[in-house]
Amino acid sequence: MKKRILALLLAAAMVLPLMACGGNGDNSENKGSENKGTESTDTNTSITDELEDAGVLQPNKEFGNTQVTDETLIVQLSSYPANFWHPGAAAMGANEEQIINSAFLARLVDKDKETGEIIPCLAESWTVDGKDFTFKIRKGVIMTNGAELTVDDVIYTANVWKEQCASNDTGKFIENVTKVDENTVTITFTIAAPDVLEMLTWSNYGIVAEAEIEALGGLEAASQNPIMGCGKYKFKECKTGEYVILERNDNYWDKDYKGYFKTIKFVFVSDPNSKISAVLSGDAHVAYDVPAAQAATFVENKELRTYIFEGPELEHVFFNLQEGRATSDIRVRKAIDLALNYDAIAAIGTAGYGKAALSYVKTTTPYYVQGWTEEERAVDVEAAKALLAEAGYNESNPLKISTVTLPDLLDVYTVMQANLKEAGIELTINQVDMGGFVPAMLFNKDYDIILIGEDSSIRAPFLTQFVAPGVCFGGPGVAIPEHEDILTRLILAEDVDAAKAVLTEYQNQLKEDYVCTNAYVITKASIVGKDIKGYSIRERSYVDVTAFYK
Repeated sequence: MKKRILALLLAAAMVLPLMACGGNGDNSENKGSENKGTESTDTNTSITDELEDAGVLQPNKEFGNTQVTDETLIVQLSSYPANFWHPGAAAMGANEEQIINSAFLARLVDKDKETGEIIPCLAESWTVDGKDFTFKIRKGVIMTNGAELTVDDVIYTANVWKEQCASNDTGKFIENVTKVDENTVTITFTIAAPDVLEMLTWSNYGIVAEAEIEALGGLEAASQNPIMGCGKYKFKECKTGEYVILERNDNYWDKDYKGYFKTIKFVFVSDPNSKISAVLSGDAHVAYDVPAAQAATFVENKELRTYIFEGPELEHVFFNLQEGRATSDIRVRKAIDLALNYDAIAAIGTAGYGKAALSYVKTTTPYYVQGWTEEERAVDVEAAKALLAEAGYNESNPLKISTVTLPDLLDVYTVMQANLKEAGIELTINQVDMGGFVPAMLFNKDYDIILIGEDSSIRAPFLTQFVAPGVCFGGPGVAIPEHEDILTRLILAEDVDAAKAVLTEYQNQLKEDYVCTNAYVITKASIVGKDIKGYSIRERSYVDVTAFYK
């Protein structure tokens, strides 16, 4: 724990001189690296072992609950979701939506949290032939309306994904849905990615019945009142802006599953301090997704159980490439990159556990290969100023840029703001809640730079989404075709060695175009009551609320 505090203090020390005295542009002093001027080796190792050695609790370690009770679990999320089922809204859902609907919806396949294996769920078996994934649907699964799940329900759901979610990673990779017989369906994807099955375990692939949706009044109505599905829990009630309540599904198909809590109540609190205080007082059981640096101060508190862990995503700084934005100029993007102190950013972003990323992907990714040296990632304020001058910016005409962020990244952006100020760049930080972040990120795009975590741990079709037109860094037509082409070849690479070769090519392309820069592996944290066990996570580090017990 002392080591973590020291790392954070060092990060602060890297920033304070820049804020206080203006610096002199000397790389070695600004970067604070002992490796300056030497050939760098890859030190961006996984932080999970270090976390465990420090005694920090890790998720997906406690299983085997055998009891059911009439108790209620109270889980604190950040903001009330706009919808509870995104196909009805024809848009990708917020984090809170995915966490809630993963409990009342079930998917064709699931992922064993202990082994990482893909296991049967609503599909009892499957076969894969190139782009064709054929599923045999389990019999005896009872939907919320009391009817048995049919293959037609699966076909209906998959077509809803395809038609209503064509602009996001739920539907845009589905080419066709075909009924084989009364128990079997084939879903054809646009490419034969090796990890499509794992993608289908994600919460956005929950199965519903057409009769349920019609009874609720259609897709849009169902997104607000989702009494549907066949998950471990059922949607019971909600009060807009205040709470959502789920109730254990006693008709769940897997009789070996035991949901300890009869009801799960979600309340919505944006302030991390308030979340943690509620758990300490016993008014809530779970403070989900608090800043890792803040959680680190509670590791030794025996009245709480603190989880800090390496997420599946690597944080990148994406640039808005839309015409008219300052960051559409590659000289500006390069200047921002040279001004940022990635060591300090990583120290704050990971609570001192992680280091600046030297690759576009995590070191634990099977096809990982280092793409940058520490020297290439060093601060060079004078070079940044020179590039800005070429682009027409100086003291009398300073570069002014903005970002939009959730509260959990405010400290990271504050470090970036201090870094950029040293080069004469003014960064405005606009903080919003999750309800405002998704439209700001995907649709409004009123920002110049933005931190976005990308899960590149599996080779699934969504790997190309952040470089596709209209997604993260600009409007239609802004995407650079070469990037999407290379990432598509990365997905389709025949083996790991081939994937490494393509990743090397992509990292060279990133150096040429500066579409984004690498920051650090996302470190997530949550705090729960001392008697609460079973903290487990799903994709994107979403908490699995169905696994908690005492």
